[in-house]
Amino acid sequence: KNLCRFVKATGARESFLKLFQSNEKFLELLLILFGSSGMLSQILIKRPDLVDVLTDMEAIYRFKLAEKIQEDLNRVLKSSPNFESRSLALRRIKHAEELRIGVRYLIKEADLAGTLEDLSNLADVFLKTVYRIACEELEKKSANYNDFCIIGMGKLGGHELNFGSDLDVLLVYDEGERDPPPEGFASHYSALSQMIYKLTSEMTPAGYAYKIDAELRPEGDAGVLVLSIKGYKKYFKSRARIWEQQALVRARFVAGNAEVGKKFIESAHQFVYQDKFEYGSLIEISRLRERMEQELAKESTKGKNVKLGLGGLADIEFAVQILQLRHGKKFPRLRQTNTLSALQSFVALGMVDQGMAEELQDSYLFLRNLECALRIIRQTPTNTLPKDNKELAPLARLLGYEGENAETLADSLLTDYDCHTQQVRKHYRKTIGNLLRAH
Repeated sequence: KNLCRFVKATGARESFLKLFQSNEKFLELLLILFGSSGMLSQILIKRPDLVDVLTDMEAIYRFKLAEKIQEDLNRVLKSSPNFESRSLALRRIKHAEELRIGVRYLIKEADLAGTLEDLSNLADVFLKTVYRIACEELEKKSANYNDFCIIGMGKLGGHELNFGSDLDVLLVYDEGERDPPPEGFASHYSALSQMIYKLTSEMTPAGYAYKIDAELRPEGDAGVLVLSIKGYKKYFKSRARIWEQQALVRARFVAGNAEVGKKFIESAHQFVYQDKFEYGSLIEISRLRERMEQELAKESTKGKNVKLGLGGLADIEFAVQILQLRHGKKFPRLRQTNTLSALQSFVALGMVDQGMAEELQDSYLFLRNLECALRIIRQTPTNTLPKDNKELAPLARLLGYEGENAETLADSLLTDYDCHTQQVRKHYRKTIGNLLRAH
């Protein structure tokens, strides 16, 4: 069905029939893609010109470094003479790369770790390029001020992006010793930030590239889009809440002025990693986790939620981040933004039992792989498992399960899911309990 829609969208039915006859490998890739992935099918049906990605077998079967993605992006942008054409070119490259990464995952050419690294590298390169273009555009109207950076948060900060992930960011500038531009620092960097949003998230004839989410900034949607390091320091001392302290565990410099990024991260770490992790903070974080499960996941009505449900990814992330808040002041090597890297650092320091760490890592990889498959198989990103066995069966097959019928496949997947989530919840409760007793 999706293949027919694609051929119709191209308006070149005869040409494709000839291509299918002469290139069986290309036809095989198309059948796998249209038969397995709603997300990739939508990309190709909306943008038939991206079919070139599937004919480049070398690109499909070879891991692409961030430097190569940047090189390809720069080459395309050279032939884009203005802001609008650059904006469209950025979207085309992003969708083409996502298609390439998705196909590699579908045909098992890339494992989960390689896929998440690919998607994270793509986002980093994209934001670096967008920042550069925005600066060039702004220089046409104003003086050259570039004491600004983009800080990655959430999965972007952890370098563990999935298909369809939003980009959680903080936009930061430093006033420094320099005289302000005529319009003032805040107005100048606000204009730069708006341009970054426009290049990334504005809907165009080519769609949008990423949804930028800046809700983690001070005061959330009610706050200013971009804030100075001085403003952040003041906020950290006066009004910042414990969940913001926890979120900043994952803060990572992504693009812009590296010195400004370093200065911000140092300020953030002073706020995040304190001498004493208060009892009240631990209670507040554990209550927040309960609310996420009850009010957002709503598993009793919506179905099992891989991210926010009982024993989901959030349990592992919260357990690791709570331990980082507790011990990160004394042990700087624990200040990792990546979940599994942080977990391994705890093991190396003898703070987490090797057996527990291995079980958590095993469950984390199972749940992230399930999340990855769930997002690529659907047309829109989701973290909720379908309730119908007929919908669960293709998901199970994509993950390597075998069975004669939909019920067998679904049962096998759900049995493993329940085993992993129960195990994760046990370790999460044990972590919280140990810390509560320690207080």
